Amino acid sequence: MKTGDPASDLARKAADLHRRWLMIYWGECSKEAHAGLARLYAGDERFTAYYDREQPGTARLLRDAILIYTGADRLG
Repeated sequence: MKTGDPASDLARKAADLHRRWLMIYWGECSKEAHAGLARLYAGDERFTAYYDREQPGTARLLRDAILIYTGADRLG
């Protein structure tokens, strides 16, 4: 959040950790599923409220980091 750069190395690590965390519960996590969930974080006010509770903008930054991580940012 400090740099605001969803393409940074630290943001990539956060996106990877997020995927690994999901895999604990889901078993597998495709890039498409990961990107779809990330879109919900900024697109659904309930997710946004949860992620932005401590730091406004977290939901959008996490979404953007995951979309970059999965390559979904290039799909349009």
